[in-house]
Amino acid sequence: MLYKQGVSTNNNKQSVATVVSHELAHQWFGNLVTPSWWTDLWLNEGFASYVEYLGVNAVEPSWKILEQFVIFDLQNVFALDALESSHQISIEVGHPDEINEIFDRISYGKGASIIRMMDHFLTTEVFKKGVTKYLNSRKYQSSTQNDLWEALTSQAHADNALDPNMSVKEIMDTWTLQTGFPLIMVTRDYTTGTVHLKQERFLLRRKAENSSLTTAHTSTTTSAPGTMGLGLWWIPITYTSLENPDFDNTQPSFWMKATPELTLPPVSAGPDQWVIFNIQETGFYRVNYDPTNWGLLIEYLMDRDHFSQIGIINRAQLLDDSLNLARAGILDYGTALNVTRYLANELEYLPWKAALNALGYIESMLVKTGNYDKFKVYMLGLLENLYKHTGFTDNPNDPQLTVYKRVNILNWACSLGHEDCVRNSVLQFQNWRSSPDPDRNNPISANLKNVVYCTAIRVGGQEEWDFAWQRYRKTNVGSEKDILLGALGCSREIWILSRYLDWAITENSGIRKQDAARVFGAIANNAVGQPLAYSFLRNKWDRIREYLGSSLFTINTIVRSCTKRINSPFELGDLMQFALAHRHELGTATRAVEQALEQAEANVKWMERNYEPIVRWLANVTAVAAS
Repeated sequence: MLYKQGVSTNNNKQSVATVVSHELAHQWFGNLVTPSWWTDLWLNEGFASYVEYLGVNAVEPSWKILEQFVIFDLQNVFALDALESSHQISIEVGHPDEINEIFDRISYGKGASIIRMMDHFLTTEVFKKGVTKYLNSRKYQSSTQNDLWEALTSQAHADNALDPNMSVKEIMDTWTLQTGFPLIMVTRDYTTGTVHLKQERFLLRRKAENSSLTTAHTSTTTSAPGTMGLGLWWIPITYTSLENPDFDNTQPSFWMKATPELTLPPVSAGPDQWVIFNIQETGFYRVNYDPTNWGLLIEYLMDRDHFSQIGIINRAQLLDDSLNLARAGILDYGTALNVTRYLANELEYLPWKAALNALGYIESMLVKTGNYDKFKVYMLGLLENLYKHTGFTDNPNDPQLTVYKRVNILNWACSLGHEDCVRNSVLQFQNWRSSPDPDRNNPISANLKNVVYCTAIRVGGQEEWDFAWQRYRKTNVGSEKDILLGALGCSREIWILSRYLDWAITENSGIRKQDAARVFGAIANNAVGQPLAYSFLRNKWDRIREYLGSSLFTINTIVRSCTKRINSPFELGDLMQFALAHRHELGTATRAVEQALEQAEANVKWMERNYEPIVRWLANVTAVAAS
């Protein structure tokens, strides 16, 4: 119903498969065993969000979907969980509005990530037996997370997967009953070989900066009754080193037992050899190293013959961790950006995807500034090798991750104005426009539609837009409608974008109510469209709310997408006024607005702290490359 061969993309195929797998998983997690109360909603959604990957992997192992988990769920949910306005996985619910609020990425993505962590620290065999025990003991009844902990603990003890003095409850309560996740600081003693670990909660805004947020963060950051509340976690520690690199064994060598610090015995790595913690990023935490170890890692990554000795997921982790540590002001941007330089030789999808997600933030902060050109030059230089390697032709026999890699690189290359990319897109779009029956014959290959449509509409004018709009009205393929909706937001004609926003909240305009958020998101992602989308949200707030009624997901998504690029003190002040003026009628959008404020304030601080150093770094690197 939702996938059409030759018309839908590989990505659509994967989404349909994972949704089917997710809903099938609910026959066990939700139907056979139901949570006793909304507090344990995550037992439903977290499990289904993890098991969906296992199901698809069983049917299509060539998609390497278990590797993709790290990018799409784990690293993705880190961004939300690093905000103070995040919430625990297991959260007290006392009002119907609060039920809707917890159907979010914490219950789904973080829930799935900590279940994956258990799968690895208990070993898959023990985990499966324990989950089976849990389902059998509670079938046709309701359950709480403690029932799951009990079943897993008894299995782990029976199979010697866990020390008899440790219980799954003791470990996992620190992950489900408190907000956030840890950052582990790794400091090596290069003479003795010992390693000192220190844990603290990772926050995008450091404590010293908690200044002027006007909204009261009441229940969102408190710990549930009976928890430590100290921001300490039981952390499974895995690591490897250049001496004997092993990126397969994910069973913990040590446990950091909710203590602030831990010193490990000497590791087998010489003073000139790197160590890497959190193998395959199976633990739900970020890692920072001392400057010497970062230096050793960067030097090794820059060695084009050897960098692939570091596992693919861990290369993705180094990029994601370093850029986000820099974003939070914990690591200097010089170090983080130096990690990205090796990408000029990287050909794997996962590290690129992790890097582009994190670099996308820098891009969105610089895109309206006078120094954007330096960022463009740097990025086009990094992309060049991969662009040549993947090419502009979609080959139906390519592996899934090659297709994804091509789509991502072309999207970036075209949006940065890469000549060959733009020329190809415009040409393909023209060929489609001039075909005698464009609704039946579309020469553009499905996987490249996103980039071709968007680029042609961006550099084109009203004719291109109107042509795409007609195709949107006439197609009955869901995935095609979705791609066109997104591409129509790529125009640079302000009046066209304004009209498009208006149509998104107008009955019978041709845009379904449930797709309104897609339109706002597409326009807000466009540098020209972002200020338009934001002022439309502000000026037409009552109309938007009246039109969308109680479709909470849609309103929350619109608030997030329209505000996410705000990065000047003036816009922040404006957003605060908006929140204040409407504070009594935000209803289910309250948390989304709180998070938007926190995000905007973090962006303003980021600009103050990082804009100049990043521009200097880019100027130096591009000057060296030019000489």
